[in-house]
Amino acid sequence: MVYNQAARTIAGLQPHEILGKRMGDISAEAWHDMQEILATGRPQIGRKVFLGNTTIIANRTAIRDNDEVVGVLSIFQDVSEYENLAEELAAYKELSEQLDVIIESSHDGLWISDAQGKVVRVNQASLRFAGARAEEVIGKDMQELVDKGQFDRSATLEVLKHGTSVSLVQTQYDGKQLMVTGNPVFDDQGNIRLVVVNARDLTELNCLQAELEKSRLLTQQYRSELSQIHMHHDLSSQVVMRSQAMMRAFDTAMRVAKVDSSVLLAGESGVGKGLFAKLIHEASPRRDGPLVRVDCGGIPATLIEAELFGYEPGAFTGALESGKPGYFELAQSGTLLLDEVGELPLSVQAKLLRFLEDNEVVRVGSTTPRRIDVRVIAATNRDLDLMVQERLFRQDLYFRLKVVPLRLAPLRERVDDIPPLVHHFLNHFNAKCSTSKKLSPTVVDTLCRYPFPGNVRELANLVEQLVVLTPGEVVELGDLPASVRQARSSLAVREGTDHWNLRQAVLRLELELISRAMQTFGSQRETAKHLGLDHTTLSRKVKRLGLESVAILQPGAIKQHK
Repeated sequence: MVYNQAARTIAGLQPHEILGKRMGDISAEAWHDMQEILATGRPQIGRKVFLGNTTIIANRTAIRDNDEVVGVLSIFQDVSEYENLAEELAAYKELSEQLDVIIESSHDGLWISDAQGKVVRVNQASLRFAGARAEEVIGKDMQELVDKGQFDRSATLEVLKHGTSVSLVQTQYDGKQLMVTGNPVFDDQGNIRLVVVNARDLTELNCLQAELEKSRLLTQQYRSELSQIHMHHDLSSQVVMRSQAMMRAFDTAMRVAKVDSSVLLAGESGVGKGLFAKLIHEASPRRDGPLVRVDCGGIPATLIEAELFGYEPGAFTGALESGKPGYFELAQSGTLLLDEVGELPLSVQAKLLRFLEDNEVVRVGSTTPRRIDVRVIAATNRDLDLMVQERLFRQDLYFRLKVVPLRLAPLRERVDDIPPLVHHFLNHFNAKCSTSKKLSPTVVDTLCRYPFPGNVRELANLVEQLVVLTPGEVVELGDLPASVRQARSSLAVREGTDHWNLRQAVLRLELELISRAMQTFGSQRETAKHLGLDHTTLSRKVKRLGLESVAILQPGAIKQHK
């Protein structure tokens, strides 16, 4: 075997490992191929052979003597380094493809420039923002693009100028705004090699923010409306009402509760003016503040100014040494109810008018005004129009108080409310007195005919009296006071009522007829049969008329009970 130095180096063998050795001992694979050449004389081109960790490419040719194959010439080259290089190139190619995918899939725009500010790469998002093609920007200087009006300013140029990261809002030729952030990339010597700029379209973000704000406001509106509905339901449950007059009054109270306008509650004594003032306060934004009620008719005229507006130490004989805040100050951030406001002296009316105009009070004995945040609700059972004409009440104060006038009808004008009110008070006083009294239909009918000059207050007191004093479990006609039993017929004309109201007249007649029929026939089923009604229809009418708590007696039961 003859070899040169290059062959020995590539094979990685020493001379003693080659000289005198058979080829089969050195490489069985190579010897197998050479045997084929010796036998056939055909050359072998580009045959890959592995020698240990070395890969070689061999070109083998037969050596002939007078056409006889006497040997083999093998010329080979080490290609291990080339294979490693190919693997590295494949890895770099795969990494480059991955980077391309990442850059192009970014929703944000990416601009990459060199140290001179020339654009070397952009992604599709950037081209979409700029409204340009790749060949129009790649290789261009950023200053050139700014001068042409493509952008109003460049983050790349700012980074090259300051040598640090820069963020700014960039306006494009079409008015679109971008939030751009430029970051420098340094080499080993600390010099800027590249500038990478990230761009995000603020137009889309602004639209998303607007949509989000719109959704937030809509959610707040829905939440507020739901809160109002729940509050309206909770407050309406505090009022026993079935008549249209009371429902209209309640709706008006709920509407005016949302604002700070002054309210004048007018109506006879006992119609529920104090209850409506409480409802307005609880439904208002001032619900967390105090509700202070002042009985203007129960305070002596000489003290009412000091009680309302407070006084300083030593303001008058008998005054507290520390002074005293008035009701206006006690109602700070809340509501002040001036009950029976028509009883105020004219001197105090002037001072009240001053507060309604300026929201300031001056304590008795002081000259320093105090600013007070209070809503005023006034209530009266007097005819303030007549008092103004008689110069007993200031006209300007009257107009200030009745920004929102709210009249509560007397009970005799809303007969529809009497049965449910009777039912309500009967349950209340039964629970209070640990009893289970019931009312006969005749009693309910008689109460509906009674005019109740004391209104709801009188009705409540009467029901409590019947619960406490009636000896039996059923309250009968004879248990009523004589003044109530002697009430005129339900169809008679009543003082102060609209006797032409057909609906109320029919309602009273219906209530009387059903209650008498129930008294006569004993059960709803028999009553419905004689009245020519379905049982379900009668049940609905009994519920609507508030007769469900009325005792149903068998015929003759009244006489037996007596």
